[in-house]
Amino acid sequence: MTTSIQQGLLVPVDLALGIAAPVWRLASGTTRVAARAAAPWLRLSLRPPGVPAHLQPGHWLAELALAGADRREELGSRAVHRLDVVVPVTAGVVLDRIDLTEIVLERVDLETVVTTVLDRLDLTAVVLERVDLQAVVTTVLDRLDLTEIVLERVDLQAVVTTVLDRLDLTEIVLERVDLQAVVTTVLDRLDLTAVVLERVDLQAVVTTVLDRLDLTEIVLQRVDLQAVVATVLAQTDLVAIAEEVIDAVDLPEIIRESTGSMASDTVRGARMQGISADEAVGRAVDRLLLRHHRRGEPLPDLPPVTVSEDAPRSHAPERTP
Repeated sequence: MTTSIQQGLLVPVDLALGIAAPVWRLASGTTRVAARAAAPWLRLSLRPPGVPAHLQPGHWLAELALAGADRREELGSRAVHRLDVVVPVTAGVVLDRIDLTEIVLERVDLETVVTTVLDRLDLTAVVLERVDLQAVVTTVLDRLDLTEIVLERVDLQAVVTTVLDRLDLTEIVLERVDLQAVVTTVLDRLDLTAVVLERVDLQAVVTTVLDRLDLTEIVLQRVDLQAVVATVLAQTDLVAIAEEVIDAVDLPEIIRESTGSMASDTVRGARMQGISADEAVGRAVDRLLLRHHRRGEPLPDLPPVTVSEDAPRSHAPERTP
């Protein structure tokens, strides 16, 4: 409806312009020809020779032109002042009747406009100077569920891997973490005894430690064997041990049972039994003193003992335990 009315109003205007155009061209051509022909006579009439300058028509026309220019500037100022009052009202009425959004979308190259504006503006400086970034960030964070967004749209595995590849965590921990406080806190919260008993193979640990350690060397270097032996001997009744060995051998009984031709073998056996008893006592003392050089020594060879057949039978008194 509006478009048809506008087209109906434009028809008379187009007709008038169509008629006026050739007339204007004819008048313009005639005026230019007349002006070229009359130019010398016009200059002569405006500046006639022999007439003082202030009385010449050209001087009067120049003064009139200056007065006209002043008047034009005054009228222009008044017109601008009136336009300042009229234009906002008129513009408001016009804008209420037209759809600027539609006009802009149809007739304005927005991409070119935006590109030109961005090329001429330093957006970083504009944002830093005129935008309250703290308020913007706070508002955005209040409206967004960052946890949900990160879980749905961020590849956390890739992020963590990239960060770990670029960081020296050992150096960071050593420089910025109070390891003493961390260890103390962990130890205060953990029952290490229960943890070790439940999760550590103590048998394997002890076996591995013993396999790697030379206990003999450690004992020789760090244990006071003299003090250990002295303590053991102080707590051991060697006399009682010797008496028990002698009682077990029962030498008097062996000697009483020897007769005739067997007397020599019996005496030798008795002597060997005595030596064995002495060896038993010696081995006991060696074990207490941690000696090893006497182990495995053979018994000494004893010379044969000759006893006559009529030798009197010895009667040794029995030992009372």
